[in-house]
Amino acid sequence: MNLYEYQGKKLFQKYGIPTTQGIVINKDQENDYIYLQELMQGLSFPVVLKAQVKVGGRGKAGGIKIAKNNEEFMKYTKQIFSMEIKGVKVNKILIDQYVEIEKEFYMSFIIDRTSSKTVFIFSPVGGVDIEEVAEKQPEKISKKYLDELDLFDFQIREAILSVYNENLDHAKKIESVALKLYKLYKENHCILAEINPLIISKNEVLALDSKIITDDNAFYYIDDELEEDEERSVLEEEAKKQGLAYVELNGNIGIIGNGAGLVMYTIDLVNLYGGKAANFLDIGGGARADKVKQSVQLVLKNPNVKGLFINIFGGITRCDEVANGIIEAYEEKRYDVPLVVRLQGTNYEEGKRILEKLKEKINFELTESAEKGAEMIVSFVRNRE
Repeated sequence: MNLYEYQGKKLFQKYGIPTTQGIVINKDQENDYIYLQELMQGLSFPVVLKAQVKVGGRGKAGGIKIAKNNEEFMKYTKQIFSMEIKGVKVNKILIDQYVEIEKEFYMSFIIDRTSSKTVFIFSPVGGVDIEEVAEKQPEKISKKYLDELDLFDFQIREAILSVYNENLDHAKKIESVALKLYKLYKENHCILAEINPLIISKNEVLALDSKIITDDNAFYYIDDELEEDEERSVLEEEAKKQGLAYVELNGNIGIIGNGAGLVMYTIDLVNLYGGKAANFLDIGGGARADKVKQSVQLVLKNPNVKGLFINIFGGITRCDEVANGIIEAYEEKRYDVPLVVRLQGTNYEEGKRILEKLKEKINFELTESAEKGAEMIVSFVRNRE
């Protein structure tokens, strides 16, 4: 479950992580003039209005505004509520007190799927995408792989001081926040617990933003107040109606597989070879041709998809059913994107025979190796850019 920023901050407060205490307004309150007037009377301007959406890039999209007075507050509230950010409509706004920032840091605990370990990531360069820092200033990032079930203070201290020792008082306070964030991460079965930025303001540390993703399999551990309907893009809504396990991501390579673990592995492989997944789509076990056809058509409705990688390891899922579904999708509409299919398992030879006819129509490759398939689709997409 991917939490809203304001929900993540509630968890921060529960675990003693210093953060801002904002007010959330819903879209149905947008035209409640009396309510908004009463709300503004209790505010101390300037305030920050932040769109609450579960996708990245809201700042660049205009989803964060600083209001200096009542007039700007009303103006920006209407602007943000009218927005769609990466296909997601804004239905909530967090109103936060404006804070002067002296220094920004990045901090997170995340599961590294390659090593199957938790990684603590820290950087004295915060407020920007950590991928951008990794590319331009790799020496500014510290990573600590955690082997133990319990975190030792010295592991965090070493990671922080290896890239930031300008102010030991600040470093000590950052260490305290990190230990509390790790407790939150473990007790809430998180896949990711991130603060970006963690700031210094008036000699105190403050978590200015939150990104918390919990394991769906541990959903029953989550506080009732955090359980809310997921925000979905248009395609995610369509997938839900069709009964497809689909999540939209930010890349340009469509991903389809059978089994959540295999799909996650496929996404990691594509990333390893320099690509970026556009989605997660699990057709599940025993999928028939019609479900495969729906899945292909759904993924290729996304205009950002420039290539499709289908990774199937057949057990109760039959390779011939998968092949027939792919053929039916492409017979109904000609898609001008390269396709790579990895097939292994039940009825492989029949699936291979069925798919051979695709080679005459589109840029298509069939492989028995997931690694080779990921490498090929990334290369195909890169050559078309």
